[in-house]
Amino acid sequence: MKKGKVTIITDEWLAPSLALALKNDGASVSLAVKRTTAILKGTIQRIPYADRVESAKNANLVIYEDKSNKGESSDLRKEGYCVIGGDKLTDKLELDRTWANEIARLSGMLAPEMIQVSSFQEIRDIVATRGGRWVLKQQGKLDEIKGLNFVAKMDDSEDLIDSLDKLEKIWIEGVKPDFVMQEYKEGHEMACGAFWNGHEFMKDRDGDEVCYENWEHKALFPGNLGESTGEQYTVIRTVKAKDSKLFSETLDRCRELLKRIDYRGYFDVNTIVTKEGAYFLEFTPRMGVPFTSGLLEIHKSSWYRFLYAVADGSQDTTFEYNTGFCIVSWLYTKPFPFVTSHKLTQAFEDTETPTNMGDIAELMSFRMANSDGVPINFKKDFTKEDWPHIHPDGLRYDGDRLVIANPDGYILTATSMGETPEEAGESLTKILKKIVVPKSFWRADFDRSNYHKSKDDLEEWEYLMSSEKREAKKQAEDIAKTNKENEAARADVRAKIREMIL
Repeated sequence: MKKGKVTIITDEWLAPSLALALKNDGASVSLAVKRTTAILKGTIQRIPYADRVESAKNANLVIYEDKSNKGESSDLRKEGYCVIGGDKLTDKLELDRTWANEIARLSGMLAPEMIQVSSFQEIRDIVATRGGRWVLKQQGKLDEIKGLNFVAKMDDSEDLIDSLDKLEKIWIEGVKPDFVMQEYKEGHEMACGAFWNGHEFMKDRDGDEVCYENWEHKALFPGNLGESTGEQYTVIRTVKAKDSKLFSETLDRCRELLKRIDYRGYFDVNTIVTKEGAYFLEFTPRMGVPFTSGLLEIHKSSWYRFLYAVADGSQDTTFEYNTGFCIVSWLYTKPFPFVTSHKLTQAFEDTETPTNMGDIAELMSFRMANSDGVPINFKKDFTKEDWPHIHPDGLRYDGDRLVIANPDGYILTATSMGETPEEAGESLTKILKKIVVPKSFWRADFDRSNYHKSKDDLEEWEYLMSSEKREAKKQAEDIAKTNKENEAARADVRAKIREMIL
């Protein structure tokens, strides 16, 4: 297939590495990004955001990377253009949690109880009258504010109630508290996603639909301690959909929903897996970050050909992928997880030159926490074979040097494959240690991941078992049950014979 023109339209450019992969695949890539960013500046052609629709109409493939711009993507699709992305309903699925929860329930998924609240007192009243453990989640416009979610660890949610006093004191007047209270479910968080082409999920060369089971790690520190961040690292395994019990309980039940919203692209369902089944948590109708970098590691065939087929409603018969486990991780430096805002930076820079040591120390500390322009170095044992595992999601060029593009401490994402998560993690750690950035860090518990913590239960509950093994196990259980029933019947006959003889 001849590679054509690709227009990527995005609010904040979640996955720069995908644009680079498409360009390296031979496509001509243009970017329309709403928010100013220096990431990969000079590498990918930029067009004014106001010209995005005109550029889309001259492209062979259009990718709406995050939101659908109030139905703009579906409007273009209706005009006959090949477009990745959803519509206004897709945005609502992601941002309106109570609506999404009901959609999941109607689709046949297990869903926890969820109550929409608009005041702090409502939260207190629910805990006081209902008791038990609850999860507080923000939604709507508040979804952009990270760190508002709170998972109660105490049986009566006392810790959640205590946290409200602080939150209420710092709340901004005039901003509506838009939250949901979700029933807590004891289990393991696990997600399943796949690419949807408008009428079916994408298939491999064998003609089987493919899905990506994944385990996220949002907490800042190993052991899932500390502040909840966007995402530290993710463990991914690619399997045939027919071999995924989680797929059968989630995505397989979303087919009518996906047809209704005329979606094209990656669609993910996050759940809490329990012995009773997988309980719905949230929909994510986009590839996201760092997950996209993981997919770049997994896919072996052409990205342009694959995404064009997704948008076109067809199948890529050349689609190949690596099996086993992939781990994708962010590499950070300070000030992450604190985000240095432009307004705060301006406030510091607008002050008069400090004269006392206290003010000097404060200004210098603030400036040193700005990661913009910090250079990247590589150790001598970093080879050309390591480069494909590095994804410049937070970098730009300064002359011939790679430097950090933004002040927020996001550096890059790195990936590695392995037959086991331990093998993938060991390989990934070696790569990350070859990258030298002042004060850099990553969450180095790849061998103690959420996958490892859930593995025994998931195996017992058959979520890590192929369809053939599940069927064989069921047949064995049926045979054992029949044998037991037959033996009981024979014992009953023997007892009756003894009675008759005596």
